[in-house]
Amino acid sequence: DLAFEIAKSVRYADIERTVREAGGAVLEEVRLFDVYEGKGIAEGSHSLAIALTLRLADRTMTDEEANEIREQVFAALETLGAKRR
Repeated sequence: DLAFEIAKSVRYADIERTVREAGGAVLEEVRLFDVYEGKGIAEGSHSLAIALTLRLADRTMTDEEANEIREQVFAALETLGAKRR
């Protein structure tokens, strides 16, 4: 799961496209499961939490491989102005 703060002006379609591109072929599913606006979140922003399903067809993915994909996704989200939570 990833949680990040991002401007409300950034369309979710753009966020999901960015996540899918960064996740590559091993990213099977992206699911938004929480939106938070309130204390601790900057004006004009909200916090989003997304679940990623990663899968390799031929073997089990290692924690190291999954963490590397997660970091790639965070780096891509940062290009949209996202901040880790």
